[in-house]
Amino acid sequence: MDRKTLIAIAISFLILVLWQKIIIEPRVSQGIHASPSASPVPSNALLNDNNLNSASQYNEKMLMVEKQSAQQSLRQVSIQTGTGPLSLSNGNSLITNWQLKDYHTEINKNSALVDLTLITNNNKQFVFAFDDPHLSYLETSYGTLKSEPTGGLFEYEDQNIRLTKHVVASENQQYLDVAIMAQFKTKKPKYAFLSLFSHGTKDDQEAQDRQIVYWTNNDLERILVQNVSKQTDVATTVKYIGTASRYFLLSVINRGLNEPRALIQPMGPLAARVSLVYPIIGDSIEIPVRVYFGPKNLESLRSAEPLLDHTVDFGWFTVFAYPLLRLLKWFYTFAGNYGVSIILLTLLLKIVTYPLTLKSMKSMKEMAKIQPQIQKLREKFKDDKEKLNKEMLILMRSHGYNPMAGCLPILIQMPIFFALYRVLYSSIELYHAPFALWVTDLSSRDPYYVTPVLLSITMYIQQKLTPTTATDPTQARMMQFMPLIFGAFMLALPSGLTLYMLVNAVASIFQQIILNKKLGGPNVTPVVAQAK
Repeated sequence: MDRKTLIAIAISFLILVLWQKIIIEPRVSQGIHASPSASPVPSNALLNDNNLNSASQYNEKMLMVEKQSAQQSLRQVSIQTGTGPLSLSNGNSLITNWQLKDYHTEINKNSALVDLTLITNNNKQFVFAFDDPHLSYLETSYGTLKSEPTGGLFEYEDQNIRLTKHVVASENQQYLDVAIMAQFKTKKPKYAFLSLFSHGTKDDQEAQDRQIVYWTNNDLERILVQNVSKQTDVATTVKYIGTASRYFLLSVINRGLNEPRALIQPMGPLAARVSLVYPIIGDSIEIPVRVYFGPKNLESLRSAEPLLDHTVDFGWFTVFAYPLLRLLKWFYTFAGNYGVSIILLTLLLKIVTYPLTLKSMKSMKEMAKIQPQIQKLREKFKDDKEKLNKEMLILMRSHGYNPMAGCLPILIQMPIFFALYRVLYSSIELYHAPFALWVTDLSSRDPYYVTPVLLSITMYIQQKLTPTTATDPTQARMMQFMPLIFGAFMLALPSGLTLYMLVNAVASIFQQIILNKKLGGPNVTPVVAQAK
């Protein structure tokens, strides 16, 4: 990795961070609001605890119904799915827990299984409600729940409504199919809501990855839970909604012809609710949906809904990320260790990009040869920038140097680097995956910071072996601190990513030695020496 590459990567990191913080996150947090032409969700659709009991007070009959419902006890039924055991309840929150049998909270295999409560910090999911406050007593009512060979059946009926939720599950499927049917006997509401919840915590390690997601307009929208500050009505139809963490996803996918919209609501500090909003046209409504809770594994996601694979955040360079992930998994099939797979993938990329590195190196050597003449031009035309640029261009052309020849190879490599960064950061395959010695989890930072320190040292050595074209003292001083800057970057990043950077730096040192022998040793300009 030559010095131009180091500068380009550092600047790109800074631009990406600033773009995310200044542009993307403020826009995302605003959400997508209903256009004037769209029929808005009524203000009383805000489903909070303050109006849960309002309907029970509108007459004595409904008060009696609520008291009778409250006397019934909560009942749960456990069923098996392809991802693990699931608990259904006879309350309005159909899903109370869901464990993932193949994933533990810690590296120790005897530790607790990852479950729905751990990922969302909420033990009530898949809540069904209506915009009519006269039906809000259903939130605290209990129905009957019975187990079936293929899943479970929830039933509830009173003077106002008959409600059923039929759940179909299988140990061969990593999702649930749920059919909801509501028949209205008296007053008909305008909207039905199917809701998921996500709560953050004060010192939330997942804060930057805890998201509300939904698919609309052939694209995935993401909102950080911590940025949900006001109610947002999504004006366009929605295919699915979900609550996501870095490695796991809970999602509800619409499967009916009645296309819903979405409603996103703050539920207090660091908490949010996302709902599918179904318009009710007749005296009844049928809502078939699919529910997925599990790892953000591409194959698992696609088995539930092909479009769910977009919830794996590979960033802007997804087109490169997919083949890189396939290569990583291919290396794992015979290496049996994702740390070794990262090393092999890194070496493969160094071999593939060697022609580009060689071309960039040749360009830098040509540039280094004319540095003294360029410096003289800078001094001669220091007060005339236009004349300076013109003379520099003439000088470069006269020596057969093309500025783009040095930049283009770097620009081609940048998407690969950032795609691999997202793969190593987001891929569930690295969750609790061990490497060797003290690196027991490639998805978390190096506990002893050994690899970031080694990275800084190897980058310093690499820097000394690389020819420089720096003529500005400020730029030269900045380059001297680049190894420390990169080492600091890696302190909090996953050790899998740090391992990639370290192996890449070590490979670059050997590559640089070979190139120096082939093209001649590094040229150090007087300005760099002066800047030390």
